[in-house]
Amino acid sequence: MGEIFSKDIYDAIIIGAGFAGLAAARELEMLGRRVLILEARDRAGGRTWTDSRLGCDLELGGTYVHWYQPHVWSELTRYNLELDEAPAPEKAFWITDGKLKMGTVEELGSILIESYECIMKEAVECFLNPFDPFGARNIKEIDSLSVTDFIERINLTKEQRDLINSSLGINFSGPPEEGAVTQMFRWWAFSQGSRAIFTDTVGRFKIKGGTKALVEALASDVKADIKYSSDVSSVENIDGLVAVQTIDGELFYTKTAVVTVPLSVLDRINFKSGLSKLKQAFIEEKQVSRGVKVWARIKGELDPFVTYAPADYPLQSVHFEGAVDGDTIVVGFGSDAGRLDPADCDAVERAIRLWLPEVEIVEATGHDWTNDKFSMETWPMLKPSQLTTYIEEMRRPENGIFLAGTTYANGWAGFIDGAIENGVGTGRNVHEYLQSKDSCLVIQRRPTC
Repeated sequence: MGEIFSKDIYDAIIIGAGFAGLAAARELEMLGRRVLILEARDRAGGRTWTDSRLGCDLELGGTYVHWYQPHVWSELTRYNLELDEAPAPEKAFWITDGKLKMGTVEELGSILIESYECIMKEAVECFLNPFDPFGARNIKEIDSLSVTDFIERINLTKEQRDLINSSLGINFSGPPEEGAVTQMFRWWAFSQGSRAIFTDTVGRFKIKGGTKALVEALASDVKADIKYSSDVSSVENIDGLVAVQTIDGELFYTKTAVVTVPLSVLDRINFKSGLSKLKQAFIEEKQVSRGVKVWARIKGELDPFVTYAPADYPLQSVHFEGAVDGDTIVVGFGSDAGRLDPADCDAVERAIRLWLPEVEIVEATGHDWTNDKFSMETWPMLKPSQLTTYIEEMRRPENGIFLAGTTYANGWAGFIDGAIENGVGTGRNVHEYLQSKDSCLVIQRRPTC
């Protein structure tokens, strides 16, 4: 390593300009630290992305917020941002045992509410404090179960099982049988056992102006340079400094690095100083989500509706989002991106016609996060035993390198709220780490008598 001048050394380099990275950068700057952000994409926001398509602004990634999500709500308050409410559905269509049924939303709810809330009650009893997942009752035993293992213990009708399977396929953005029941317990605990509250917290309210409005507001409070199209290839601790190199050969030096890229692409970065065996094992195991989010423009105006189908269908749910120029805009969620290309208009039409046989799709769109080289997942969802085996270790810094993101959040892991929670907390941890390093240097340099 050649001569490095102090002016060229940052206190922290943040890798990734999603919500976790921006929150960490703002926290560190507020504490007087010098920060640089390196972002592989040509925009900030990570897996949230507001884009104009189908004649309106669409959320291609993370979307929903709620006042029960305290960290994101604090940010909305800070930046004076308002909410938009999704239209309430008037009709419901659901597939059970291979057959299509239809009715009112109230009729659908009557099938689900008792069985669903029986399951959710156990989550509340287990996670008395949803922000303290490791203090939950019998946490290791519960964490060893998949969500389907848990639900199979409960006496349910075929119709109830199909509807719950559909809901879980949406929630996990992947196969429910691979997902940990603790992942759902942590979300359900926030709603105090009420399915109505849960559906409101995870799918009813959006940010007016889109997630872009919050990304831009947060980024405007970050004074650090954000270098876009800077894809990091390696991170290495050299003689007490962290060297961060991009695939284009740019090299930066810092006292600490905060890596906020999604779990599923951590293996794109060469951690030359090595990571612990536990960290490496988690990175190799990856997580559950590999689903798809689809937007479609349907010819003609339809009344607001919602649909459900089990997790082995191309889409688990489609719901009404609004109207534009006499047409209907809908959004759908599927648990396997391999089953449906969101840009394939004919395939999307076939998928939606399983509920609505007469619809004509004018245009379909989406972003394939599962095959995006900078994400390789949608929102992160843990497998059985990953919470209790890996998460605390992933939070532990090594050689000045910190991992951060919604995956490692205490509360709303997988949501924007979780990203902000963990980003702020990691920023504070980095500051304290730097304080301890500075204190050691002062002690070492103190003259002796």
